[in-house]
Amino acid sequence: MPRHFDLKIQAGGFASVMKLSAFTLLLFFIAVTLVMASLIGHFRTVPHISEYAYWLMTAAFGVLTFGIIFKGRTG
Repeated sequence: MPRHFDLKIQAGGFASVMKLSAFTLLLFFIAVTLVMASLIGHFRTVPHISEYAYWLMTAAFGVLTFGIIFKGRTG
């Protein structure tokens, strides 16, 4: 089983490859889920999500920061 996953991102004429371990990949998907919930709660009225949209976005940035701190650690 590979220890790292390569996520290739292309924007315009630039390409970047992020090497994500299983732990940081999990944190990345948790952060993306929190951001999507926050955006949905901001633009639509959804009970409990709309009133905490700001805090969901803040939590997503916190999870991404946590993933950056532990980048490359697999254990």
